[in-house]
Amino acid sequence: MTCRGSGASAAWDALEAGAPAGIDWSPGDGGPRFCAPVPDTYRPHPGIPRNLTHFLDRGSLIALDAALQAVEHAGLGAGAGDARRFAVADGLPYRAPGQPAVFVPYGHLVARALGVRGPVLSVSGHEASGLAALAAAVRLLERGEADVVIAGAAQALQEPLLDHIAEQGFASTSAARPFDAAHMGFVAAEGAAYLVLEREDHARDRGAEPLAHIAGIADRFDSTAEPLELSGAPEAGRVMQDALAAAGYLQNQVDLVVSCADGRPAADFAQGYGLQRTFGRHAYFAGVTTAAGALGFALAASGLVSVVAALEAMRRQRSFPIAGFETPEQDVELNYVREAKDERLDTVLVTSLGLGGTNVAVVLERLRDR
Repeated sequence: MTCRGSGASAAWDALEAGAPAGIDWSPGDGGPRFCAPVPDTYRPHPGIPRNLTHFLDRGSLIALDAALQAVEHAGLGAGAGDARRFAVADGLPYRAPGQPAVFVPYGHLVARALGVRGPVLSVSGHEASGLAALAAAVRLLERGEADVVIAGAAQALQEPLLDHIAEQGFASTSAARPFDAAHMGFVAAEGAAYLVLEREDHARDRGAEPLAHIAGIADRFDSTAEPLELSGAPEAGRVMQDALAAAGYLQNQVDLVVSCADGRPAADFAQGYGLQRTFGRHAYFAGVTTAAGALGFALAASGLVSVVAALEAMRRQRSFPIAGFETPEQDVELNYVREAKDERLDTVLVTSLGLGGTNVAVVLERLRDR
């Protein structure tokens, strides 16, 4: 679920077209803001009872919708397994300081709707919450505490949050330009993305056809990062390198990087120089792109939105361009994806940096025997 509508196909069409996201939208009484909300034409998933939709806030609704889509896509339904062996890992949404917390975490809502009886985790990490939830889901599977984990995050936009983003100087008043010399900030977006992670033997026994394998994942905390600041290039590069090491991959085995660069100079520089530190002389090998230009920056859900974009790219064997990108910053020399193109994508690295020092990276491997 993104500002482009419901489903991965709608998001992919926007990514491939490379059209920047953002409209003037009024979240309350404070006047219009330039951001990327879920379209007014959005209609909730038919699996959500109508009498329930009236009681769900905006974030809860798109979270449950995205989770139901993920479960359907995975072919899970009644009798698919022991409910006590199903779990949920959810990334808490980004909130402004002093803004009331979510009364019922979205993960609890998803678990109730699906009848989950196993662990339900809520993970925080600002913009990195979603990818941190994915890391938590991987650990549940590795420890044998679940057979299936529904992992994801959702982000709704409210007036206090948009005010806070503007006060911090994070928000752009026009289309975002990630990695571009004219970058001025991100376009805050609504979005929700959930994935189904499953033990290999459980998936095989029920005849499932997975899209990809999580070859390696790393989440690290940078204690030197201030609460409202991102980590710099050394820490951004370290978490990438750790994910590659966990996968047992060399830098030249990565075909595409779906970066969390969003148009904020701090984020773009941390990612750009971090990639150069990690890939060294192989920096021109892997294409580098980001979803934040075309889909907006969905804050807590941004990492999982990037993973969905990476999975679609691998499924279609096609890379997508950086929307709004024209002129790279001097000295940040990477193989930027400037136009959609067919290419072999077996391995994709996805990154996410969160304010205050939560940094996550994941290596996805395409299953070639499908």
